[in-house]
Amino acid sequence: MKKQLTLVAAALVAFAMTGCDKKGTVEGVVLDPFTGKSVEIPTVWMDSTIYGTQSTKYKYKDLLKEGKFKFENVPVGTYRILTRRSKYILGRGTVTTTEENPDAVVTLYSYSDQVDPGLYKGSEQGPVKISNEWVIWSVNCGETSGAGYRLEMPQVTEAAKLPPAEAEKNAKKGKKGKKAKKAAKVVKPDIKMLPLPAPRVMDGKLDVFYRNANSVSTPIIATTYPAVEAPIASHKDCTGFGEGETKGLFADKSKGTALTVTYKAEGLYEITGNLPKGKQIIQFTQDGKALQTYYFEVK
Repeated sequence: MKKQLTLVAAALVAFAMTGCDKKGTVEGVVLDPFTGKSVEIPTVWMDSTIYGTQSTKYKYKDLLKEGKFKFENVPVGTYRILTRRSKYILGRGTVTTTEENPDAVVTLYSYSDQVDPGLYKGSEQGPVKISNEWVIWSVNCGETSGAGYRLEMPQVTEAAKLPPAEAEKNAKKGKKGKKAKKAAKVVKPDIKMLPLPAPRVMDGKLDVFYRNANSVSTPIIATTYPAVEAPIASHKDCTGFGEGETKGLFADKSKGTALTVTYKAEGLYEITGNLPKGKQIIQFTQDGKALQTYYFEVK
């Protein structure tokens, strides 16, 4: 009986060791998130392991032409997997395999390092930037108000300075003092009040990309709020409104709708969700600080 128990114990140990040594295949593709097309000839590697496409022993180099990669005999476990290509931003992800599922298929994303910070729509040709002409109307608000815009912006159409031709003419004549001032004919500035531009009309189903200027690891939070006009006096935590303006446009923080933020690659996030009808202020925040706001309208 004792001998049988010993044999059983030995079998269990052998089984456990075999389970720990179980290996599988990790394969996948590298895509451009804006176009959905494969990134040709990427470099892909599993962090702190021997698995990488740059290895001289890597035997699937032909797959790289299609943006694909394949690693065999990978012990089960959790790994960081990364990709990079010249003039492209780093892409990274995590892959986990188990004894029950030793194989895994992974999609990684990488994009051109020429993409500036901002909001974009994807297309077959590449990223299409969503302009933000309201940024100069934005004001600084605290946590209570969230986001705000000025309804009007003063614009000087003529500079309040001497005409260059007159100034040069006076200098040649050697005029000084009162005579120079009289001959110069100072041009008075023409100031007009420009109204806040109309909001960008958007589809209620939002699917865009946000390129963050900071490549930090803390999460991006995206929220859309109804945009409402209200007296500036009721939002004392906002500064930056022009003189004489009695109302501003503010985010109604009591009716915020959270949007889904999905990491795609270093500094790039996909923003999805359903926007309520009406005028909306979409706000991106990180570490409690506002990064950018956009003024949209869903018909």
